Amino acid sequence: MLRSLVGSEMCIRDRLNTIGGFYAAPDEATLQARAQDLRSRFVQIEEALGQRSVPGPYYAGPDFGMVDVVFGPVFRYFDVIDTLPGVDDLGLWHGLPLVQQWRAALAARPSVQQAVDVDYAEGLRAFLRARGSALSRRMQAVAA
Repeated sequence: MLRSLVGSEMCIRDRLNTIGGFYAAPDEATLQARAQDLRSRFVQIEEALGQRSVPGPYYAGPDFGMVDVVFGPVFRYFDVIDTLPGVDDLGLWHGLPLVQQWRAALAARPSVQQAVDVDYAEGLRAFLRARGSALSRRMQAVAA
């Protein structure tokens, strides 16, 4: 299970590139397509979490491990992105309770919280606004 999710540096890079493609999508159609791509990856994670042999708050059960280390920052992006206008309409997390529970457990860890500066969220919002992407236009529409 661990190997199938983050078995290589290439897999990690692919997931980060998928997120980058989402927030840099130049138009609404591409944003929707990238959101569906992300969602399909989150569905795969939901399935993997459902196959754990030992329950627990983390990917492999009760123990915080390497997969958790990798996904803490990934989910932190979405802690900010999910607050943006219209993102909930994209349905990234609908019907994924195990992913949501895992995500919440990671967000609650002091090591994950302290891995970024206190102004991280505002810095990410500023970065996203400056992209000139469909997501930034959604942000600007609400600000206007």
